[in-house]
Amino acid sequence: MNPVPELLQRGADAAVGRTASQRVVDDVADQLVACTDADPLAQGSVTLLSTITALYEEGWQPLDLLHVVRRHCTAEVTGLAAAALLHEAELSDATSRAPESWVRQVEAIRALRPDVESPVDASPSLLAARLRLGGASDYIAVSDQWIAVLTLLGRWQSLPRLTRIGALPSQWPSARTARLLPPDTVVGSGMLGRIRGLLAKADSTEFEEEADAFTAKAQELMTKYSVDTLVLAEGRTDVMSRRVHVDNPHADARAQLLHVVATVNRTRVVWDTDHALATVVGAPVDVEQTEMLFTSLSVQAARALARAPRPARRKKAASGFDTAFLWAYAVRLGERLAESDALALEEASRRSGELLPMLATQTVAVEAEVERLFPATRSVRGPRLDLAGWESGRAAANEADLPADRQR
Repeated sequence: MNPVPELLQRGADAAVGRTASQRVVDDVADQLVACTDADPLAQGSVTLLSTITALYEEGWQPLDLLHVVRRHCTAEVTGLAAAALLHEAELSDATSRAPESWVRQVEAIRALRPDVESPVDASPSLLAARLRLGGASDYIAVSDQWIAVLTLLGRWQSLPRLTRIGALPSQWPSARTARLLPPDTVVGSGMLGRIRGLLAKADSTEFEEEADAFTAKAQELMTKYSVDTLVLAEGRTDVMSRRVHVDNPHADARAQLLHVVATVNRTRVVWDTDHALATVVGAPVDVEQTEMLFTSLSVQAARALARAPRPARRKKAASGFDTAFLWAYAVRLGERLAESDALALEEASRRSGELLPMLATQTVAVEAEVERLFPATRSVRGPRLDLAGWESGRAAANEADLPADRQR
């Protein structure tokens, strides 16, 4: 009887959850190293790949799976996850079959982990190939790899079904004759280039006032571009969804920043706190701009927090200060971005009397899509926050001399 499937499952079950036991994981890894009759490396590779395939059919996508591993696991396990995801993409020919948004995720994994190679040969024995590439095949190296495999399997196999966004791999065509542009791809726009340039300047400057001025101008341009796109489409409302991955620490506070950015840009965010996944729903151009601005402001918020003076406290209290700072920073920044957005909307409304009805129609369409995707969502109250952190975060977001302030 082949013992490998039972060993893999027992080790994966022991790797995560309330009954996790490192002793059991180590023992199973030793047994897999000693198992020479059934080619456990090949079977382990097949199990990893089949786990990925099953999760894809349950709504998960490549960057989602890497994200949940990065949050909880070591660099070694994360590297194995990246290699497995890239390997599966090669074997499934995702580059020529998958939607463009999926292909971009695979390319993003390659960019995030340039150190990871994904060898593809006639067999899917990823684990044996990784050992060869690592140049080590001694007992300890093989045992360590098995521990990483069991940890990764345990993490992935514990994941629930996720709300489906886009076509599942089983629905992809056998081949794509042309690289069709999906609805979430925004092309041919010099405006987006200007917006990205402003956000890049905001990220790179050391001066908070200058960063906030660049950000405010970017928001004004975003609103103008969003409105122009809607008017040119004669009010036709396309709605899409995209997942955004929020990193530790203070993921809930960072999600609040995403929420305020989304609100200003007329999108909705549904937050999965267990996996730190946010789903942004809205018009394609608004979703694109929400993610761009959130990425930029996350950098600026982290920089502001690092510079913030804080009272000497124990570690737990210091963490409470940081959380409150980021929440307050997000709330106040949202207020200021809303001011920039309102100015741009006022100007656009003077140019087109049909704008407000178009925006109302778009809002209804977005809300309907949120209800369809997430019928059981509920609003949650924010946490109790440290007063000093709140005041410091609000002050940091309030110091900037924005162009909108000078115009009034």
